[in-house]
Amino acid sequence: MTEKAAGADATGMQTRAVKDGNENYILNGEKWFSSAASAADMAVVMAMTDPDAPRHQRYSTFIVELPNPGYIIKRDIGTMAKEGPLSHIMGGGHSEIEIKDLVIPAENLLGGEGQGFNMGQHRLAYGRLRHGMHNVAMAQRALDMAAAHVTQRETFGKKLSERQGVQWMLADCASELYMARLMLLHIAYKAERGMDLRQENSIAKVFLAHMVHKVVDTAIQLHGALGYSTDTPLAAWYTHIRSQRLVDGPDEVHRWTVGRNVIKAYEQFGTTASAAGGDLL
Repeated sequence: MTEKAAGADATGMQTRAVKDGNENYILNGEKWFSSAASAADMAVVMAMTDPDAPRHQRYSTFIVELPNPGYIIKRDIGTMAKEGPLSHIMGGGHSEIEIKDLVIPAENLLGGEGQGFNMGQHRLAYGRLRHGMHNVAMAQRALDMAAAHVTQRETFGKKLSERQGVQWMLADCASELYMARLMLLHIAYKAERGMDLRQENSIAKVFLAHMVHKVVDTAIQLHGALGYSTDTPLAAWYTHIRSQRLVDGPDEVHRWTVGRNVIKAYEQFGTTASAAGGDLL
């Protein structure tokens, strides 16, 4: 889905899919930061099929069986996280891809023409929920490590765990984790019932990305030089979680969306409650 000119604004996508008259589509374009592309046996590619359609109905999604001569992996893109938590499972990170005269049978059209954007947004909504759960798990592990360390480490005749300042740091992390869990439970509840969860999803996406950063950063601080070293997983986690403020939409786009919805709610109902979890409490 992602291209250099189509990240946060997916409607900037330039990859084209044109029918060839023989029940095939011919795709041309480039993709950027495609997850696990170098290890995949199949790709799901979104391309523009009707440039004259309304903005969100121009794109369609295709299943591409790999390897394919028209699907060229130009390189794996290096990131500040040298190895993500899933790199050993997926066998690769993120790739830059050239799509050149890629022939796709019409039967490999996923859904129907013009449905690609909506399908992508649907996947992203549940992907944000999954990323949120992953962030909670990582933050919980980091907090456990921090608690274990401060109950053993002694400075100036006292264990770190006996110092009020350290206890406050742990309390802040526990509070953030608690709020994160409640957000995810609320979103999962709405998702299970087919309810509109876009506002809550955007709020939680931003909050959870900052939450995991804060908790892991606190764990590093409490570990001292050990936390900065590669003797624990904290340093690797720290570089990986920076991506959470970018993937599935950057903070700024989600905050923009949330803010607009707050204004809309007030103008429509005379209260902002519906844009701030008001159906929950």
